[in-house]
Amino acid sequence: MTTYKYIQSYQEISKNMETTSAALFISVSLVVFGICYYYFTTRHKERMEILARGLPPDHFKGQGNLLPFLLILAMSSLGIALGVAAGAAGSALFQLQKFIAISFCVFLSLGIALFASYALLKRIHKKEG
Repeated sequence: MTTYKYIQSYQEISKNMETTSAALFISVSLVVFGICYYYFTTRHKERMEILARGLPPDHFKGQGNLLPFLLILAMSSLGIALGVAAGAAGSALFQLQKFIAISFCVFLSLGIALFASYALLKRIHKKEG
């Protein structure tokens, strides 16, 4: 093949990739829009049905509490970070394979962090009521 044919085939491939990426972007956008639309319309209909059956409207006001989720996320992130650090130190200290040591320490510390967040949330719920 000559250089001209290489350039021509490259141009055809790049046009084909532009079309594919545009179609993929449109498809993903439509899927996200469809899921969001379905979620919000269904949620609204369910709430209106519950209100029509006699539940007071202030029942839905206390649903925005994200603190337990944030606590679990923070504890999990700390557990993963400590696990990576402990695994790297352990693999250097005990001459273990790095992947195995880090994986073991990450899962161990993540389990400990989740258990600690469970105990902390349980204690918080006891204080509240």
